[in-house]
Parts: sequence; C-alpha cells; structure tokens
Amino acid sequence: MNELLLYLVVRISIALLSPTYSFPDETWQGPEIAHRDVFGYGWLTWEWTSDSPLRSPVYPSFFSLFFYIIKNLNLDYGYVVAIGPRILQGALSAIYDYYLVRLLNLEGVKSSITIVLVNYTLWYSLEFFSKTLINTFETALFTFALYNWIKHLELEKMMTNKYLSLDKGKSNDYRNERFNYYCRLFMILNVLSRQSAIIPWVFIWPFHLLTAQTNLQGKIKILIVNVITLMILLSTSIIIDLLYFKKFTSTFYNFLEFNLLSGQSAFFGVKEPTWFIFKGIPYVCLGWIIFFILGIYHDIQLKIYKGKSLRFLYYMLFTITILSLSAHKEDRFLLPLIPLIIYFICLGIEYINKFNLPKLKFFLIAIAIISNIGFVICLNTFQNVGALKTMSILRNRDVSSVYFFIQCHQTPFYSFLHKNIPMEFPDCSPTDDITKLESYQLQQDPAKYIKKKLEKSNPSHIVINNYLINSDVEKLIQDYHMIETVYHQYWIDTYFEDQYNVEFVIYELNK
Repeated sequence: MNELLLYLVVRISIALLSPTYSFPDETWQGPEIAHRDVFGYGWLTWEWTSDSPLRSPVYPSFFSLFFYIIKNLNLDYGYVVAIGPRILQGALSAIYDYYLVRLLNLEGVKSSITIVLVNYTLWYSLEFFSKTLINTFETALFTFALYNWIKHLELEKMMTNKYLSLDKGKSNDYRNERFNYYCRLFMILNVLSRQSAIIPWVFIWPFHLLTAQTNLQGKIKILIVNVITLMILLSTSIIIDLLYFKKFTSTFYNFLEFNLLSGQSAFFGVKEPTWFIFKGIPYVCLGWIIFFILGIYHDIQLKIYKGKSLRFLYYMLFTITILSLSAHKEDRFLLPLIPLIIYFICLGIEYINKFNLPKLKFFLIAIAIISNIGFVICLNTFQNVGALKTMSILRNRDVSSVYFFIQCHQTPFYSFLHKNIPMEFPDCSPTDDITKLESYQLQQDPAKYIKKKLEKSNPSHIVINNYLINSDVEKLIQDYHMIETVYHQYWIDTYFEDQYNVEFVIYELNK
C-alpha cells in the first residue's frame, strides 16, 4: 500500500506540474467529448461527426463520470474541470506502475528497484503517463490484462507439470480461470476504448492455442473461450455504438478501414515501414537503447538455454509489424509497448552485471538517466508549453467569444475553458485537396483569412501565432489591444516553412 501511495504522489504531482500540451488528442478525443456529453457543449472533431465515426465513446466516459459527479455536487469550477482529467489519468498510471513491477517480476526481472528506476527515468513514461492520451489509457489496461494473462499461464504450467496435489489443483484451477477471465475483461474494455488495442491479442491467444501443453479437448476449450471473448467484444462494441451514435455503425470496422484498409491515414503523414524499429524505439529510449538491445540478446540467450518461450519478444515484434503496415506512424503508437520495452531494458541491466564492470555499468546508466531526464526538462521548458497557460489566461478573463488564428487543435478547448461561448479555429479535417483546409489558408495568406473571419463577427478575444502577424494583419486587428504574449515552442513544422520561437499572442477587443 505504501508503494502504491508513492506512485500516486509521483504521478499526480507530474499531472499538476507539467506545463506541456504535447498532442491534440490529449483533450480533443477524451475530456472534450466528455465535457460535451455532460455539460452540453464541447467540440466534436471529424472522427465523431463523420457518417462513419471512428471513435468509441468508452474512453471519454472515463472522464464523463468525473464531470457528472462534480456537476451534481456544484463543484464544476473551471480549474477543477480543466485539471481533474489529468489527475484521474495520473491515478490510473500509478496503478499501472504498481502492476508493471509485478508483471516484470513475474516474467523474470529480479530487481523491483531496477524496474522503478527505469520507469521513472524513461522520458516517455515521465512525460506522457499523466496526460489524458487514449494511448496511455490503452497502455494501463494492456498491462493489467497482460499481468493476469501471465499469472494464468504460470498457474496453468504448474498444474500441467503436476507440481500441486489433486486437492490443491482444484483450488488453483479456480484461481487460474479467474486470472484468465480478468485478463479478457481488461482486454475487452481496452479494445472497446481503442480498437488497435486488439493487435497484440491477435497473436497472444492463437500463439497460446498452438503451444499450450494440453490434449485436443483442452485446445478446443481454449478455442471456444477465445471465440466467445471475440463475440462478446464485437457485440458489445456494436451495441455501444448504436446507443451513442443513434444509428447502426461499427467504430471498430470504421477505424480499421480508415487506418489500414483504405490508407486514408496517410493524410496525417507517411513514414517508411521500418520507422518504428530504427527511429521510433530509439527516440522513446534515448540513452536506455543500449540496455534495450542487450536485454533482447539476454532474453534470447536465457530463454533458449532454459527452454522457455520468448513470448514478450514475440508480442512486441508482432505488434510493431502490424503497426508498420499503416502509412501513418507516430511515436505515441508505441506507448502500449512501454512495459515490454522496460522489461528488455531491465534485462539489459541484469546482463551487464555478469561482467563485473561496475564503472562501465554506472557510466552507461548515468548516460541513460541524464539523456532522458535532460530531454524531459528541455521539453517542459521549450516545447508545447504555452497552450495550457493561454487557456488559463482566457478562463480568468471576461471572455464572450474567441477565435484562434493558430494551427488547428494547438490548444485545449471547452473542456479547459469551461465557458459556454462561441469559439472557432481553422478547420483541418482530412480532404483530398489540401488548399481547401482553413489551416492551410491561414498559413498561406494570414491577412486574407483573418479579414474573412472578422467580417463575419468581432470576437471579444483573439489568439494568434506571432509568426502570422505582419503589417496587414496589424491593420485588421487595430480594434484590439494585446493583453499577453505566451511563449509556446521552440520549433513547429507548418505547411510552408519551419517556424522557431513560436508564441501565442492574446488580443482583447477595445471597449
């Protein structure tokens, strides 16, 4: 219990203190949807308004429950609404930390201290596990499911090898099935939340079916349980989609069709098939990459010698292979593999202990920690640090309407402002013609785009990127006065050229 309390303190502290807003999905695919469902206003992105919606309402409901409670207790103050989802995610990540240690101990990592050290010095774990990313939620549920699955396999192995007496075997048979069912429950909840969470299980369960040390009757039982699990998953998904979207649709299929079958995800950027292996994982690990590689080697060496399965390596390679089939790739898609990455890093540390070279070990670990912690400090100082501050400034002023002349989704929205007022930003929904995107038009000719919008209405406040301001734009906003300039990021990639030292400039309409 003291251990879990420590994890809670760490994760919630990071949630409260982190100034970064790294990915739009932190709010636009979670708290923003929940805010609309509970408070009646919020912005729905194209994934929700499309004729074939891609997103399931299960993940936002995690925050909807919180919003519902504080609304009915009249505690829905702006700051509570804004920071509450992060605290919830931080608490879930603390439980993830707790089960991560037990999972890796179960799989053979000897030192719990090593697991905690790597987990709390890996920059990706520090930066994103207190953020309301669905990928973080997915990682936690995958870890819970995998822990119960490994417990199930270990008990199954013990009973198969007749390590237990008949009476104890009956008792442990119940325990074994309990872990199996817990695993499937977490897996179903995970896939209902994010469809791609099914990927590792597409390998894990058939692999178990093929390698299980049981007779034909036992394999048939395994197959039946797998089929029933899949039927429950698909039927529940369809029912939830029908109730939420008020029409017959399958977000499970729509997500698969958009991201893999049709290749439409290429709109968001295309990377080479080997990107995850040669760029994604090294980026996630930084200085820990040496131990990660050593850990894979040690795992292969150890498991082959002892005649054990290289299951974690198989799980990871299969997942990366399937993810690589999609044209669009992002480093955050690797988040569910973080437990496996940490596992191999820990094995790498144990492997280097065999050579009795304490100075080399200390040097390599110091490089790993300094590179990761240093990167986190840089991110929290120079990159994506202005969005939350900008919205906090607006929340604390007399705001009646806002237009954001910035790249789309660069800030949170109603779920952070918590004011039912008109707000707009340049649209960037997928299209075959990029020149039709409002976000493209803003970058191409800021004055022309801003003039068109201000002719329709004069919002009480304007937020605009500093690199878009020129003499023509200044004439258009002469009825406004600047109230604050907020540094946001060192570098940003736009449609036309890279921009450096990007700021949000906040203007207020003259009274």
